[in-house]
Amino acid sequence: MTSSPLFEDLKEFRDHLRKGAFAWLLTRGILGVLLGLLLFFFPLASGTGIATAIGVIIGIWLILDGGSSCALAFRERQAGSKWGWTLVGGVAAVIAGALALIFPAILGSLGGLMVLWFMAIGMMVRGVLELGDTRLGGWSIALGIINLLFGIFLAVMTLLNPGGTLLGLVWVGGIYGVVLGIASIVAAVKLRKA
Repeated sequence: MTSSPLFEDLKEFRDHLRKGAFAWLLTRGILGVLLGLLLFFFPLASGTGIATAIGVIIGIWLILDGGSSCALAFRERQAGSKWGWTLVGGVAAVIAGALALIFPAILGSLGGLMVLWFMAIGMMVRGVLELGDTRLGGWSIALGIINLLFGIFLAVMTLLNPGGTLLGLVWVGGIYGVVLGIASIVAAVKLRKA
């Protein structure tokens, strides 16, 4: 029995897709492991580097956005419409962008602290909500207490030692990168064998 040309095309397409997925999964895994190891063994340098890169990207975006707002304000002025607040907003964005470019690591560190505070508050709120949830019985209460205690612990640690808590966050990111990277590499190998 001969196979149809459509079936052969689909088989070739599936093989091509599998090879591409293997390459992407493998690349993702290797990069994840490398980034994770960098974050774990060199937390200050890699954390500062990532924070600086994020600060620079945000700074460039704010300057471009502010410049666009200023240009829009001048067009609004020529058209005879209200333009003052648009100009103020544009100038404020340009100034904020310039500060982000001058102090990118500080912006990144403040962003990291915001993440910690959001995590702490989120855990506490979730813990309180789980205490009132009766669907899981005693497990809801246990999960609520655990979330509430960890949220309080994270908030206290962030208040008492923000730098150390940020370092812990970088280490957690490193561990996550290694675990995710290994999982992606294993998935790539399994896909290749399939």
